[in-house]
Amino acid sequence: LVPFEAADEMGSSRLAVLRIVGSDEEHRSLYESVFGEFPENALFTGLPQHAGPLGDAETRAAWQRIKPSAAQKINAAYANVGKAIAAYERTLPAPDSRFDRYVSAVLVGDDSADKILDSDELAGLELFLDAERTHCLRCHNGPWFTNGGFHNIGTGRFSGPELDFGRVFGLRSVVMDEFNCLGAYSDARPEDCSELRFLNRNSHVPLEGAFKVPSLRNVANTAPYMHDGRFADLKSIIAFYRRPPEDKQQSGHELQPLEISDTEVRQLIAFLEALSIP
Repeated sequence: LVPFEAADEMGSSRLAVLRIVGSDEEHRSLYESVFGEFPENALFTGLPQHAGPLGDAETRAAWQRIKPSAAQKINAAYANVGKAIAAYERTLPAPDSRFDRYVSAVLVGDDSADKILDSDELAGLELFLDAERTHCLRCHNGPWFTNGGFHNIGTGRFSGPELDFGRVFGLRSVVMDEFNCLGAYSDARPEDCSELRFLNRNSHVPLEGAFKVPSLRNVANTAPYMHDGRFADLKSIIAFYRRPPEDKQQSGHELQPLEISDTEVRQLIAFLEALSIP
């Protein structure tokens, strides 16, 4: 639900989203077939186009004028929209990349495996798997090429106009979020919310500057890179890993310089591209 109301993403509001759903006959019918009656039209009468607890001052002020009972109905319907989107996203298949086809061929002893990836891609795969030289597997492992964790690689901003502390504030946000797993609008049982219930809130854990490890699947098609889109291409990322920030003591980042040749950079990128869907 966050992207709807984030100023640097869609810049909308929960009330505007519900207006769209409620005013479209097909959307409204589909909503009601799953969640029951859509909020009555009277709920929107006299309200501005935008209202919500996030957004610009006018949007927030409009939200403050809404009665608590009406705000609760809006939030419940807005949460339902989020549940519908999440359910749809879970149906999206992940098409096989050439790397997947290569692995499948190797596992059944198919001699055609070596024709699926070229020599650069195979050399890049070896580099990726070389725990002593590249350390890629420390974070990018498993079927989705991510450990699902949070790591500090020196991309946080601790001074200047665009402060970005990463996990340390993200953790607080998810705990306070009214739409989280334990919130009033969740369908989950408390015992289903283990990630939230047992969240490590220890202030001594290095959370500042830590960001979630993304999947490498389809990585060639998901530029720009890093949490703030600072790198335009894969070559720029690897250049960053080869020469990570020098202020390691100040930022607390985990990176060791990636000591590979220019040829090996090309090979590693070739492998990453083989993880992507044309």
